[in-house]
Amino acid sequence: MRVRPSIWSITWRYLIVSLVIIAIMFGFFFSLFIGFNKDTGQAYLMPWGVSQTIFVIILGVALIAIYIASIMFYYYIIEDKYFTIVRYGKQLSFEYKNIEFIDIETSKRKHQVIFYSPKARTRYLLGDKEGKLLETLIKKCPNTMSVEEFKRRHPEERY
Repeated sequence: MRVRPSIWSITWRYLIVSLVIIAIMFGFFFSLFIGFNKDTGQAYLMPWGVSQTIFVIILGVALIAIYIASIMFYYYIIEDKYFTIVRYGKQLSFEYKNIEFIDIETSKRKHQVIFYSPKARTRYLLGDKEGKLLETLIKKCPNTMSVEEFKRRHPEERY
């Protein structure tokens, strides 16, 4: 069964990342937007020209394409003995028997799926709208431990 993360989770995280990318890009291409008066040395905002317009259009199209790709190519495949995370064509599988701890309270509160596997350490996944992935993990993971036991066995992991 294929399960997609909620659109809201993807959108929220994408907006934060895209704002950071926009700030970095405008920082790198600062000279396209700011000019200096040769006589006085004062900085001023240059009038918009072709290069500024092309830069903003290319940046906007790239961000929209990345957003659409993140919605289309990020999903989970739930099988009988394992589940697979598919992100942009890369697949990462986890067997249910290897998952030692599931943080149920935080996962429900933050609409994420947080679990611990010795192979991959703590994983934070975007939650799906219906909560099918979390329900499946709770039902099919036979070796899960309590919070106290997890803290005792793995004190270096953040809980």
